[in-house]
Amino acid sequence: MNNNEYRINALPAKTWYQLNMNDTRLLWDDNLVPCDMDTKGCDKVCLDVNAKDYSDIENAVLTGAGKEADVLFEAGVTNTLLVNADKETNGQTLYINVNGNDKSQSGKIIVNVEDNVTFTIIENFKGESSTEGRVALRTLIDTGLNSKVRLIQVYMQPESIDVLSDTGCRLSDNASFEIVQVFVGRGSLYDGIRTELIGNNSAFTADIGYLGAKKQNIDINLISNHIGKKTNSGIRVDGALKDEASKLFRGSIDFKNGSSGSVGAETENVLLLGEDVRNKTIPLILCAEEDVNGSHGATIGELDEETLFYYASRGIDKKNAEDIMTKGRIEVIIRKIKDEDTEKLAEEQLEEVLQ
Repeated sequence: MNNNEYRINALPAKTWYQLNMNDTRLLWDDNLVPCDMDTKGCDKVCLDVNAKDYSDIENAVLTGAGKEADVLFEAGVTNTLLVNADKETNGQTLYINVNGNDKSQSGKIIVNVEDNVTFTIIENFKGESSTEGRVALRTLIDTGLNSKVRLIQVYMQPESIDVLSDTGCRLSDNASFEIVQVFVGRGSLYDGIRTELIGNNSAFTADIGYLGAKKQNIDINLISNHIGKKTNSGIRVDGALKDEASKLFRGSIDFKNGSSGSVGAETENVLLLGEDVRNKTIPLILCAEEDVNGSHGATIGELDEETLFYYASRGIDKKNAEDIMTKGRIEVIIRKIKDEDTEKLAEEQLEEVLQ
């Protein structure tokens, strides 16, 4: 294995020097092979066999992990899917299974969504491996006028496989982007999300649910850049940490000059289920425009004695009470997937991890 260090998930404005939270120094095996991906759904019509020029999207759409991760997605070592969502695919769903193994894999999905099109992408991260493996996947989305895009990412990889998931989206006028992420995997997750709300009246929503267990590391960097007028972003993160798991969430809402009338809000709720867990949260609001409304909040803590007493009075011990609360919290996010088969897979994985 040939591990090199990469600086990823950097905050747009440096802070918290003493806690080493400005970015993540990631050791990653750069002996890369193309990622094992298979598709189903509307792939016969949306996979762009004509291979139109996607260089503009690839060059212009920025991601949460950042430019230093580009080397992991270079031509020749990555498997690239080119997707064009037009009126023929309006309202349809593309399913992409990302299959981890004992290699260091690289995959890239570039999506062009035309005007007035609603399109959903569901990415399931799976795999089987008895030895260490890694998957790096970058998803780039460019939206047309009045388009609506949903990206569902469900992380169910085994304990031996770590995932770097790097996402970027560029929004036009009246376009919307919704991302739903559910992490019930066993390996670690490095997650970057960046959305450029360039168009007027564009909107971005993010719902993220996670369970960290054993010695897992969950590192999330979410950036919402408000550029157009009257843009809107809503970010919700709910999760639980147990055993010796660690989590770092960076949530940045940046109101650029000219984004008047824009609104951005983020909330995070973290349930701590052990003395050895480590949680770090950075809610960040940057503002270069006066006529905007930004808010953030975080609730971090253990189950209180009153809640534990309530469960105990019904014959439920502390561990089972924690599992019930954790399951309920993450299932709220799972319900937002709105795909019966994918929801079932996530629920089954959640049950296995809790057990």
